[in-house]
Amino acid sequence: MSRVFNFPTKIAREGLVRVLIPDLDAYRRPDGIYEPAWAPVFYNPRMSFNRDVAVLFARVLSKTLGTSKLLVAEPLAGTGVRGIRYAVEAGAEVRMSDISRVAVEIARWNIRLNKVENRVSIERGHANKLLYKLVEEGAPINLIDIDPFGSPIPFIDAAIEVASRFRSVIAVTATDTAPLTGTHSSALRRRYWVQPGRTEWEKEQAVRILLGSIIRRVASIDYGAEVLLAYYTDYYVRAYLGLVRGATRADNSLSRLDYGVYCPWCGYSGYSSATPSRCPICHHSLVVVGPLYSGKLCNLELIQGMVKEIQETPWINTKRAEKLLATLKSECELTKPYYRVDRVSAFLKVEVPKVAEVIEALEELGYRATRTHFDPRGFKTDAPYYEILNVFLSLRGSPQASR
Repeated sequence: MSRVFNFPTKIAREGLVRVLIPDLDAYRRPDGIYEPAWAPVFYNPRMSFNRDVAVLFARVLSKTLGTSKLLVAEPLAGTGVRGIRYAVEAGAEVRMSDISRVAVEIARWNIRLNKVENRVSIERGHANKLLYKLVEEGAPINLIDIDPFGSPIPFIDAAIEVASRFRSVIAVTATDTAPLTGTHSSALRRRYWVQPGRTEWEKEQAVRILLGSIIRRVASIDYGAEVLLAYYTDYYVRAYLGLVRGATRADNSLSRLDYGVYCPWCGYSGYSSATPSRCPICHHSLVVVGPLYSGKLCNLELIQGMVKEIQETPWINTKRAEKLLATLKSECELTKPYYRVDRVSAFLKVEVPKVAEVIEALEELGYRATRTHFDPRGFKTDAPYYEILNVFLSLRGSPQASR
């Protein structure tokens, strides 16, 4: 235990860097779980994989842009671990800030510890203050990483202002998954301006609501937003978006916003450009949520580039990164919401089949189908729902569902 500061600290290793962090044992709840919000400076070890993927993305972005020094803005620094990893593992130059005096002091300590004073700087101030300052300075930022505790919405408009000036990529994390999945409907309506609802594909719903909210904000200044990568893992949503200028491109982005629909009676899920009231399968009332983004959740070329980078970054969680990217690649072209085998089986009152069995049966019928990263019990397909029901019934030797 170190006493560099007036609270217990320790040195942790993450990726290729070492950082001084609050001693996690001093900030555990009675149930033994570490509570990052209790510590004097925010550090969450469970987000290390988020930072692993961010490093992979930054390395590919640097090569795509043809620059040896990616310029990154990280306005919510905490201990500085994310920004320092960008510098050490992706060769970036990083501008960081944090409103906490203690966080800034620890981040400066960590910058010196990793000998990146010439590539990483930090200042004290509100996150939006740094972003607007970068606009005033004309700093050609390539990547803006918004990684808050909770919702990113308070920082999105400032990030968009930077991105629109310099064609930056916006990377954003949202940990307020209870509202995004529809559990807290009032908070969902307030923060994201959507009609709230709960579906059986709640994790995908969370990702698509966040993307839809950002796209609407970007479109308001006549920019389109290209979704480069978006996923849900652990307890958070993570998304990377590029901005493209022009009212037509803004309109094209808005055209990919729809309402998500879910039938609690038969399990049907899908999207609709309007707000339908009846299920097309069983004609019962639908749950409607949105507007939300209904397009692709990744760029295949980007995913392939990140897979290649894994070979050059053995210090990250290689096995987990490979699994996530492989699954994202397989489901990238399938935009319809995922289904869960246990839920469909419950609606039909049949034994639960294996996910692999369902996928194989759908492929034999000529449809595309794959596992999804959202849920190990889930699958995605372009098959209509009545065909999915028929597959479940046929796998258990039951009479086929009517069309």
